[in-house]
Amino acid sequence: MLKIGSREIAVASVLGALAAMSEAISGPPFDVPFPLLPKISWDVTGIPIMVSLFLYGPVSAVYTCLIGCSVIFIRGNVYGGVLKVIAELATIFAFILLRKGVVTNTVAAVASRVIIMTVANFLLLQFFYGIPEPAVVGMLIPIGLFNVTQALINIIPAYFISLRVRATKT
Repeated sequence: MLKIGSREIAVASVLGALAAMSEAISGPPFDVPFPLLPKISWDVTGIPIMVSLFLYGPVSAVYTCLIGCSVIFIRGNVYGGVLKVIAELATIFAFILLRKGVVTNTVAAVASRVIIMTVANFLLLQFFYGIPEPAVVGMLIPIGLFNVTQALINIIPAYFISLRVRATKT
């Protein structure tokens, strides 16, 4: 059974608050419109989520994710919140399932995010927003490219931050 201690809860809460703050402060430099589909944007919300994963594991990362993404729901963007949670969880779970090296896990996490979000976007953009299927299909490749880059924006800095934090703990 996965356990989480008080230290992990505290760190996940602080990192979740950092992720929530980055969601609350929309616009540059925290949100950068994706050139191929300006309605979606790159953000830094996933970095604290991945730092939480690297430092304390999956339960902490999920907790951080839920706190960080809660702001999207609080602002009333339920559909966007659902898609964001799915994307972040797809990244987290693929990263932890392999338990290999960081490069292999990163490739798996990126692939997982792209595959899961392609399916989610195909189904949910039609359901949530009433976008016709042909239009959704035309958006899937740009959305896939967005998800590749967003996953890397989340993972790479988080990995180096977690290495630095670990080095200072010893």
